[in-house]
Amino acid sequence: MSQMKADPITTEVVRNFVISCAEDMNAALWRSAYSPVIYEGRDSAVAILDHEGEMLGQSTGVPLFVGAIDACVHLVLEKYGDDIGPGDIFLMNDSYLQGTHLMDFTAVGPLFHDGKLVGFGAARAHWSDVGAMDPGVPMASSSIFQEGWRLGPTRVCKNYEELPDWIDLIQRNTRMKAAILGDFRAQISAIRTGERRLGQLLDRIGQDSYRASCLNIFEQARALDRAAIGA
Repeated sequence: MSQMKADPITTEVVRNFVISCAEDMNAALWRSAYSPVIYEGRDSAVAILDHEGEMLGQSTGVPLFVGAIDACVHLVLEKYGDDIGPGDIFLMNDSYLQGTHLMDFTAVGPLFHDGKLVGFGAARAHWSDVGAMDPGVPMASSSIFQEGWRLGPTRVCKNYEELPDWIDLIQRNTRMKAAILGDFRAQISAIRTGERRLGQLLDRIGQDSYRASCLNIFEQARALDRAAIGA
């Protein structure tokens, strides 16, 4: 870990940049989504995290989604470890892992700069149909197995290229093939936007300065939490 110290001004630049980056990711998701539940209903959320899966920036979106996104990144790291490369996209929807119903899919992608893992982008969005007992959201189910198919952390893209077997499986388990695939690709677009925007910052200040600023942000957040609890 770098021992470089970041000055307060650089720290504030990074703090505001990662928030702006998340907002840009969200704009990419909303503008490219296929389903109105996302581009009109805003049933989604995005975030940018550090290389260990700690939250740095988030956008406006469903608060419940944002609160569980870091858990999804940790699950990816736990399952795949060092076997994560540029352009990988991981997908999951298991309620017992990410805390919401099976309609909500979280896409996670590593962010690389100059060949080094510098963070993760994540986008969670409500998909319109996941093969439940009824079209859309089932209201009479008594078991999760009636609510649709469950996916743990699964690599579905390499080098931003969709793995055909997984795309075929996804499409065979929904009544709305075009919508599902369109929304999935919108989530990928959000992650790619995050990687591009973060790369612009790292080109300017370097990875060491960025990491030092992130450590400052985390320490400031801890201090504020302790003060709030103490009050």
